Amino acid sequence: MELRFTEKARALLAEIRAENPSDILVILIGGGCCENTAPILMKNFRVGVSDRLLGETEGIGVYASAEVYPLIEGTPSVIDVTDGRGAGSFSLEIRRGVRLTLRSLLKSSGPPGRGPSPS
Repeated sequence: MELRFTEKARALLAEIRAENPSDILVILIGGGCCENTAPILMKNFRVGVSDRLLGETEGIGVYASAEVYPLIEGTPSVIDVTDGRGAGSFSLEIRRGVRLTLRSLLKSSGPPGRGPSPS
């Protein structure tokens, strides 16, 4: 999977990394109850044996859960930052009034207004 990060995402993650220099920071993309497949940035999270490494930036690994990986495998994607707190997420960036997002870089072949946003 080709995983990219926007400059805004890299800057946010660098800031959070600087605030937590001795902690292990991990982004998990999973099928959670609250944010579905939204990236969740966690401190000292124990990655599962079936979680798959997708990429890394600022010393922060990005993993997909075993359930989600087959759905996004081979899809070029980007992690970005958007304003808002999401739906009750406990991700580390939420207290800043922003949240991480994952979006496909593939262009939609469906009707206008549907499908992933191209980069």
